[in-house]
Amino acid sequence: MPIYTPRQSSSRSRKGGRKFKIARGILAAFGGKKAATLKTAQSQTLVISAQRAWKWKLLWKNLLFVCILVGVVGCGLWVGVQLLLQSTVFRLTDIKIAGNRHASQRQVLDLAGLQQGGNLFHFDSKAAVARIETHPWIERAEIKINWPSAVEITVSELQPFALINVEHGKERRLRYLNRAGRIFSEAGQGQEIDFPVITGAHHEKDLAVDHLVAGSMAKAACQLLDLASRGNAIVPIQAISEVHLDAEQGIILYLVDRPFPIYFGTDRLQVKYNRLVKVLGQLYAKKQIDAVKEIRMDYLDDKVLVTGIQSDG
Repeated sequence: MPIYTPRQSSSRSRKGGRKFKIARGILAAFGGKKAATLKTAQSQTLVISAQRAWKWKLLWKNLLFVCILVGVVGCGLWVGVQLLLQSTVFRLTDIKIAGNRHASQRQVLDLAGLQQGGNLFHFDSKAAVARIETHPWIERAEIKINWPSAVEITVSELQPFALINVEHGKERRLRYLNRAGRIFSEAGQGQEIDFPVITGAHHEKDLAVDHLVAGSMAKAACQLLDLASRGNAIVPIQAISEVHLDAEQGIILYLVDRPFPIYFGTDRLQVKYNRLVKVLGQLYAKKQIDAVKEIRMDYLDDKVLVTGIQSDG
């Protein structure tokens, strides 16, 4: 007997096969895209790695080039400096010194460390200035280099204003004093000593290493001499031989051509100096100067005692 097979079941079977093929196609397509994505990522990674390697290689090449260039330039500079140091073009042939009176040219040259034929590239002008200014007479020094082979040295010397008798223990030395109260060179034989002398200065109270102590009696004596140096015809600084410092009497002035002392005390020096000029003018006019035994500018605030004669100041 024949077997009857319904069509419906066959149709369903065919439909199921088509669905399976479609699903497999979708999976195959998805898997292909994923593989392509992986291949792209791998390619990008390889490109980035190659780029990094190339950049590092380029960096090292540049660094090596810079090092070689620096070495070449450094060697060139060293060779150039050596040639300059040995060149005869920069040999010192002309030295000029100006402004020196008490300091000799030989002393200035020795302190500067200069000699004919020396190479100027070895010369340190700042250090030379510092050495020159250690000379007891030199206050300032300037050095000008005129390349390639000349040097000009200009010095400013301290100007002596007075002498001061410096006592330290049993030693006594006359040293020069400038207007600002700076103590400098010792007065030696053959040097000018026609200046007023400050005596009686106390080493601890009046004197520091190279200057007068501010507010001391020695500083006041220097100020008194400064007043006399301003050109007054009656009591010029040239007429003063000594300014003595006394712990009890204060400042005592002595004139060159008169033996009598003039007592100033320690205060109001300008007022007393102006009053002394007036008193001496009257004494010279009246021809009484030879009879004077002493003059006390510190007698009273507004009076001057002249060997017993009172004169309104």
